[in-house]
Amino acid sequence: MPPFKLASLIGILLKLIAFVAVVVIILLAIGVEYFAITQTISDLAKIAGGDIGGDDILKKVLKSLDTALLGVIFFSIGAALFELFVQEIDNLPEWLIVRNLDDLKGMMVKMIIVVAAISFTGKIITWDGEPEILQYGVGLAAVIFGLSYFLLVKERSKEDK
Repeated sequence: MPPFKLASLIGILLKLIAFVAVVVIILLAIGVEYFAITQTISDLAKIAGGDIGGDDILKKVLKSLDTALLGVIFFSIGAALFELFVQEIDNLPEWLIVRNLDDLKGMMVKMIIVVAAISFTGKIITWDGEPEILQYGVGLAAVIFGLSYFLLVKERSKEDK
């Protein structure tokens, strides 16, 4: 088999594998969003019926928000992978356009920071006085600091080019 045909075959296989991964990620996103919607509807019914109140309402709302954002993250990753490996997508918002793996990593890091912050806020609201929350908060702050530093270095290297 001539080398140019082998290279074409490898390119087609790469696009096919990436496309399958995108389909699986989009299906996962749909499943997560479906779960978030059904859980939110269930929680709304409990709130309207007076079955839950106070801090429990806030806990349920934050959990729903966290789950819905997770679904959006999966959709975003699927769209970014599709654009990166399969073909460009017209009319994407600027923040979702991915030109290389560094753009994809940056987008994912920003999303991880948002989800981590929402999750920690939920833990603070439902905190029952246990001292472990300090350790959890410090650990999360260290992770967010590290991820933010990664983004800063990435942006500076992009500006230097």
